[in-house]
Amino acid sequence: MANGTEYRLVFGSNINLDVANNLRARICQILERPDFGSLVIMFSSEGGSTDESLALFNFVSQLPVPVRMHAIGHVGSVAVPVFLAGHRRTSSPLARFFFHEYDWGFLQRQTLNRINEAVSRLRSDVEMSRKIIQSHTQVPDEILRSLDGQAPSVLISPEQAKAFGLVEDVLNLGESGDNGMKVAVWSA
Repeated sequence: MANGTEYRLVFGSNINLDVANNLRARICQILERPDFGSLVIMFSSEGGSTDESLALFNFVSQLPVPVRMHAIGHVGSVAVPVFLAGHRRTSSPLARFFFHEYDWGFLQRQTLNRINEAVSRLRSDVEMSRKIIQSHTQVPDEILRSLDGQAPSVLISPEQAKAFGLVEDVLNLGESGDNGMKVAVWSA
């Protein structure tokens, strides 16, 4: 058996500031464990805040250890770039990936300047997400055009995700971790 423990961190939530901060904190706790061997984030999310999702992409992709992302359900919208932060990416056979037009919500009355600011930020978020997806996968441009509403929404199966380079393999996680490591499951 290999040294260390493979930590499997289960994440299944819409992404907002509190959720993103909790996930970052939980990841840091795991990385500080004396028996840490590797980290697999068992990931499912409908998406959520574009700001927080893009920040999570940067956080996970720049950690000092490689992180494996494993899709365990629906990975949609701006959660796709977060998933792509994984240094290694796999998918359960019954997961799926969803590409659609990004949107922006307002909680109160708005001025023209605030509306224009929101439009600029949303366009920027769409473009950053497109660049992340293009640099990590071979997802066709026709599908990427759905991010800004120029094409219809698209559901992608795990097999299609593998063909497009979103994941390297479609499998169920085993009882032991990579290289025979023992496994500990935590929730985010």
